Order: sequence, then structure tokens, then C-alpha cells
Amino acid sequence: MKPELATEFLANRHVLMSFIAGLVRDVHEAEDIFQEVWIRLAKASEQGVVIENQLKWCRGVAKNLILHYWRDHRTAKVIADSDLLAFLNYVELAYEEKETTPDQWNDRQQALHDCVNALPGKSRQLLKLKYDEQCTIVEICERLGKSSAAIVKALLRLRSALAVCVEKKLRLQEFRA
Repeated sequence: MKPELATEFLANRHVLMSFIAGLVRDVHEAEDIFQEVWIRLAKASEQGVVIENQLKWCRGVAKNLILHYWRDHRTAKVIADSDLLAFLNYVELAYEEKETTPDQWNDRQQALHDCVNALPGKSRQLLKLKYDEQCTIVEICERLGKSSAAIVKALLRLRSALAVCVEKKLRLQEFRA
């Protein structure tokens, strides 16, 4: 196996892991999928497969592994497989359009961290329940005594506000540089 293959793979770890973790929502499962992508890339290399765009190829492999993960961990509320595939294709296109360097990724992570810390306590609690504790909407409703519509709307508003905040912080950082 060529050493450049491993170097490029590791250089793109942040991009690929964010893609996988964002769709799997479980750090340990995401790491397992990431490692499986590496194994498949190494096997493809050993078999002489020519890979012109390694990151795109790896995302394609990850996409299929994520679909298998979702099928294996199916719950009553999972949408149809064709819809999952369409969603994954959309996410993959979005990643292709906006490749980020490790420094840009770190800046974005720091901006998000700062924006979350600036939120009121109740908003941070809602985000913690949803993303850190991985509670379902029903569980969050029970804990906070709110309707599912109120929780979903609050999460949508929080995501939107965080996206705006992060972009403002990044633009401000660019202006200062």
C-alpha cells in the first residue's frame, strides 16, 4: 500500500468523521464506520483500484455503511430507504461543495462552541438533551413538560440561530485577519 494513501486519508479525517458522525449521531459507531472505510480503501488499493478522488470515494463507501447501520438499527419512525438514500446524496453533495481545511474546521468548531455557550441555559439544556444525551423528542417532551411541536420548533430555531451565529463569527474572524 502506498504511504500517500494513508497520509491523504488521515489528512481528511475531520471531513469524513464529521460526515459520518453527523449522520450516525453516535461517536463510537461513527469511529467503527470510519475504520471500516479505511479497511475497504486499503483493500481497494491492494487490488489495484484506481481512485482519483479519495475523499469522494470514501464518502461513497461511508454512505453505504451508514445505510446499513440505519437499516440494522431501524426504529418504527425511520423513513423509507429511498428517502434515506436521497438524503445521503444531498448531504454528500453539500460536503463536496464546501470542503474545509483542518484550520477552517477548527475555527468553525470553536465558533460553534462559543455560540452554544452564549445561549440561555434552557436552550443549552435542550441541545444537551438532544445531542449529548441523544434523547428522542418524546423523552425530551417528558423531561421538559412541553409538546413535541414546541420541542421541534425550538430545535429548529436553535439550529438556525447557531448557524447564523457561527457564520457571523467566521466572517468577523476573516475581517480581523
